[in-house]
Amino acid sequence: MKDKLKSLAVRAWCHFAISLLCFNVLFDLALFGVPLFMFYKMRFLSPSLFLRCTTFLINWTTPIVLAMPMIFSGTKIYCNNLDLLIEAKASESSLLLANHGSRIDWMVGMLVGFARNLGGKTCDCVRVGFVCEAMIQFLPIIGWYRKIVARDIFVWRSFKQDAPTIKMNIQDFIVAREKRMLFLSPEGVVVDFGTKDFEYIEACRQFCIEQKYDPFDYVLTPRYKGSLCLLQNVEGPIISVCIAYVRDGKLQNCKLLSPDRVVPDIYTLNEGIGGSPVEVYIHLKRMDIAQDISDPKAIFLENYKEKDNILKKWDEHLQAGTANCDSWMAQFAPIESNRLEYILYQSSHALLMLFLGVLFEGLNELVMAFSVLFLLVTACHTIGSTLNSTSMESVPFETGIKAIVACWLKAKSHKQKSN
Repeated sequence: MKDKLKSLAVRAWCHFAISLLCFNVLFDLALFGVPLFMFYKMRFLSPSLFLRCTTFLINWTTPIVLAMPMIFSGTKIYCNNLDLLIEAKASESSLLLANHGSRIDWMVGMLVGFARNLGGKTCDCVRVGFVCEAMIQFLPIIGWYRKIVARDIFVWRSFKQDAPTIKMNIQDFIVAREKRMLFLSPEGVVVDFGTKDFEYIEACRQFCIEQKYDPFDYVLTPRYKGSLCLLQNVEGPIISVCIAYVRDGKLQNCKLLSPDRVVPDIYTLNEGIGGSPVEVYIHLKRMDIAQDISDPKAIFLENYKEKDNILKKWDEHLQAGTANCDSWMAQFAPIESNRLEYILYQSSHALLMLFLGVLFEGLNELVMAFSVLFLLVTACHTIGSTLNSTSMESVPFETGIKAIVACWLKAKSHKQKSN
């Protein structure tokens, strides 16, 4: 009974934390983001000035996005090469190619970009961008923010077909001399546990065999064909990123075909408040790729072979109980965050909301808006996770929206077959 009550309390906290995240981001988007975007579209702001203004806004919003799931829930971040990370942050344009074993890679990227101190060395707070599926931009609040303010690169069909948009986006930042770390997951998708997911895993394993590689157990094969556009336009370092997620002494992104595999999402992070926080281990390695390369397939496959081996070693160490030994952990340094700084950002947002609420006599409306948002977040995730039998929350509302769309498509397919 006690464990059940604790589980319910932790789940309620998760809904509250994500609702608060959404409320704060929606406030920043409405008060600052949309006006800036309108001024930009009406040509009152040049592209360069718009990017500089949105960078200030992102640095104001980022701490309230990360506070609950990454800081107050006890999530711990470690990295094996802080010097390379500092170099990437100092560069005007860098590309980080990461494995895609979770739905929270973007939060990890934002945290390392926002960090002002790495291993005792002062570094810049740097804007972080992502190359992601087009659907994300339409998801409520966070999706809108990433589209309007963050100016992420949304891929509709393939990198090759979207090349003009990608080039323009990268060049806008370079011309404005606005620093940005750009994250790409060449795998392209996160696989869950449905029939189509396992079919895709098998297709990736078969592709490895066709390319004379042993099948990858921990990662999917990279989509390399369309990545040329990114490789040829980024002027800074290109870095391989392999992230291992550990919780309760177990590798979350373990073998793709393992029944024990977990795909961490925002709820997984927030559940750390209950005493089982997620530990994130980042492996970085510089990739020497010439800008005039015509076919990165061999380089990408070798890189993913290395990532597969890294995760295999993690799995072996954790199962053998040797993950905490000095010989393995000595390679990592913690990325520590200033909790007081995050508290101050949260408090500043709350005070600004209260001030405007009092000024415009809208406190009741603010309370009502948060209450409605909390109900929507709770209902959407509960319905979605029930339909899907799993949580898929990379951004709020994604679990419910994807589950409803999947059910609609399934019903439509059955109707067509019956006709």
